[in-house]
Amino acid sequence: MKKALIIFLSMVLIFALAACGGDGGGKAPAESSAPTESSNTPSGEAGADENKYYGIGEAAEANGLSITIDKVEVAAPNTTLEKAKDGFAYVKVWFTFKNTSDETIESPKAKALYMVYKEGPTGDDCDMTSEENSQVMLEVADRDERYMSRVDLAPGESTGGWMIYQRQTDKNEVTMHYYSKFINVPPDLVFQFAVE
Repeated sequence: MKKALIIFLSMVLIFALAACGGDGGGKAPAESSAPTESSNTPSGEAGADENKYYGIGEAAEANGLSITIDKVEVAAPNTTLEKAKDGFAYVKVWFTFKNTSDETIESPKAKALYMVYKEGPTGDDCDMTSEENSQVMLEVADRDERYMSRVDLAPGESTGGWMIYQRQTDKNEVTMHYYSKFINVPPDLVFQFAVE
């Protein structure tokens, strides 16, 4: 009788523990039936603040790369050969890219950073443009400081320069997205700042 009671109580305990585990108790977070939030953090951890915006001077990190928008200024009228579209004006955005990883990595391509006119869940859903492919005038004083090509960055090494974009003149607030690979996914980093 004692043996039967011990077996019965053991079974009750096993079923009680199994019931406490819930539906997704034994599943890894990625397999759980609960929805996970997308993230702008470098590691893509679930539950991170998906609406994190970085301002001018704030270092944002993704995939071993730190990106800082150092300053934004209205481009002089004689900066490019082409005139900006109606309702738009050229701005110079100064960036610093720093390798925060333990390995040599490539700095981002100029087309990885977009000025966003209308946001959507992914780059494909947004109205945005990457760095303008406009010809910069030879007379521009800081022409050599323009960020043009990717370079190998050793751990701790940085590079930077300016890129030129067309921004909407009727809006003071500017949003920029950084995509490390493709734009048909949420952006890796989002920047937001005011331009006078």
